[in-house]
Amino acid sequence: MTEAVTVALRVTGLRSQNPRGFGGAIFTGVPIDVDGSVPDARSYIVVKANRTVLGATRVERGQWWQVSGPVTERRVVVDGFELVEQQVDAEVAHLAMPAGEHIIKYIAENPAFEGLGSVKARRLWERFGERLYTILDEADPSALTDVLTEDAARMLVSAWAAHGQSQTLQWLQANGFDLRIGRKVLKYFGREAQARIEEDPYRLLSFFGKWADVDRLAMSRFGVHADDPRRLRGAVEEACYRTFANGHTVMLKADLEKQLTPLLGEPRHDASWRQLAATAVSEGLSNGTFVESASGLQPLGALVMERQVAKAICERLTGSPQPLLSAAAVDGIIEAVQAEDGISLNREQQSAIHLAAGHAFACITGGAGVGKTTVLKALYRVYDAAGIKVLQVALAGRAAKRMQEATDRASATIASFLKAMRDSDFDGPTVLVIDEASMVDIISMSRICQVLPSHVRLLLAGDPHQLMPIGPGLVLHSIVRIPAIPAVELTTVKRYGGEIFTVASAIRAGIWPAAGTDHSAPVAFIPCDDRLVAERVVELYALDPANTQVLSPLRNGPAGTKALNQMCQQRFTSGLAEVVRWNDEFERPEYCGFNLGDVLLCTRNMWDKALQNGSLGKVVRVEAPPAGAPAETPAILAWVEWDDGVLRALTDDMLEDVELGRAVTVHKAQGSQWPRIIVPVTDSRLLDRTLLYTAITRAQVQVLLVGDIDAARLAVLAPPKAHTRKVALDHALAKYLEEAEVSALEQV
Repeated sequence: MTEAVTVALRVTGLRSQNPRGFGGAIFTGVPIDVDGSVPDARSYIVVKANRTVLGATRVERGQWWQVSGPVTERRVVVDGFELVEQQVDAEVAHLAMPAGEHIIKYIAENPAFEGLGSVKARRLWERFGERLYTILDEADPSALTDVLTEDAARMLVSAWAAHGQSQTLQWLQANGFDLRIGRKVLKYFGREAQARIEEDPYRLLSFFGKWADVDRLAMSRFGVHADDPRRLRGAVEEACYRTFANGHTVMLKADLEKQLTPLLGEPRHDASWRQLAATAVSEGLSNGTFVESASGLQPLGALVMERQVAKAICERLTGSPQPLLSAAAVDGIIEAVQAEDGISLNREQQSAIHLAAGHAFACITGGAGVGKTTVLKALYRVYDAAGIKVLQVALAGRAAKRMQEATDRASATIASFLKAMRDSDFDGPTVLVIDEASMVDIISMSRICQVLPSHVRLLLAGDPHQLMPIGPGLVLHSIVRIPAIPAVELTTVKRYGGEIFTVASAIRAGIWPAAGTDHSAPVAFIPCDDRLVAERVVELYALDPANTQVLSPLRNGPAGTKALNQMCQQRFTSGLAEVVRWNDEFERPEYCGFNLGDVLLCTRNMWDKALQNGSLGKVVRVEAPPAGAPAETPAILAWVEWDDGVLRALTDDMLEDVELGRAVTVHKAQGSQWPRIIVPVTDSRLLDRTLLYTAITRAQVQVLLVGDIDAARLAVLAPPKAHTRKVALDHALAKYLEEAEVSALEQV
């Protein structure tokens, strides 16, 4: 039986912030009295509060909360010990006193307060609370000597006089800004933060990212009315954000009105939707939120990025003479490569080499196994002969690593290339080669074009029939639509053939292929009810786990990678040695979610450990559970043999960047290959022919599609998702090339 309670507590730990992506938090706290004292140090409470209860306020350690709701007794087992918890399912939650995280971080991380770290800053807040602002503003160091030495107190007061932002920090906390948002606002606006946000609360859209939270805050705390011009401008800005987040860089006016309807809600009785929408469009055009072009309405940022890319390409195609060597010299290098490497380059491959050697910008496209890497290796011999320095990049760390291994030349991710780039990298004749270019979005491409000097040649290699970018825009897809672009498509498959090639080629062309249901055949489509897909996939995986990789379109859902990995763990490694770490909250070891024999996936580039986003490894040894609190250096929890054959320690600080990996998303797999592939198929918005084609071409020996075969067939017959993405890069590029041609004719 449950009973309702009201309790005041101080937050001591966070178990989950934004659980399952629905907002809210699960946190622990100790009961306190009116002055913050803890009557019983042994008592603690678990609070479960959803987004509706917490609103936009983020729970932080040290905050005081008053919560009301039914309390239940929960029994949990931690490392074999049974503990009894009191859990309050909060129906009402009130932030009684902020944790002071804004001022704590401000002091701890500001160089002006050197020597005062987060520990001392937190002690100051715990001792004085809100009164700390007054003490610092009044420059009274003697009041601080309960916590600090006299010298440290004088230094803090002196630095605060020069750098302190008491009013702004207090305002941020009083208005419920969590630390992450508050720091962004403070960094951008400084002392003007309060005035700028009060002037137009919808400026917070740039920091919050959630219209509902900003709109609620603007109307409840800043008195904004439903038809306020600031709200209309904000709604237009949010519509632009959503358009861009959905991959589009351009929209029609009708698209904008559809986006505004759910944002602005019901209009006043004396204002029609058409009037409000027209006003919002006018506001957006007048303040530059978006621009009206021949393609439609474009968010200003999207327009700038697409035009930057288009101009960079146009400059390279219309500049000074571009051939590196004579055609005969290139043919000589091709003959030498064939003789020395014992290979045969077909007519398409030779044409691609000549094309890239003859133009400062070019594209080499083609499906899996057509020999794009072979072309690049031969082309690099041409660049070497012409004295051209070669730089290689790819979007993902795993793709960059494969590129380096295949060409025996240095390669980097686009992000690391831009971060480590120096002007000297472009001294002399240079070419930048971008592999897996179909996955490069307009944001990444515009950054590249922004930093590249005009003399640097550009070569894009990829397959527009594979997955489109996760981010906004279409780069390779748009560029190859323009007839004037130097481009060669390789079509002759050299790496593999047989039934996998036949099925992949049909799907690439939008034709539903014939295939049986025999799970021992090279290709099979195995029908299965959605509720049983995951179970069937695991059964088939168990037939040859050493050579099999599961590729799912989704992370979540019954057949997503999360559920499949959990089922595989239960099937293959349950009961084996567990990987454990030290838990500060319970002061005892806790299970990390991994067992001996589990396959792990690296989810972030960790260059210091020679691991890339997408690297796979297997837990081959587990260390003994820690006997006490960890040392200053990260504790070694287990040993993992990664796919490069290297044994590396799995340390405490790596846990957030690894997860179970017997099943990974198709996006993670692009560019990789395994002997045997299993693809769970369910009807989803991500399912299209490019996803299935990409997944199938990862297989070397066998590929099995399991699940809703009708959904797969409809996805193959329908146009690719990329065709529904609205962009304007191709129009901008065609326009610049046409203008350049007209200008050249006028000068003749």
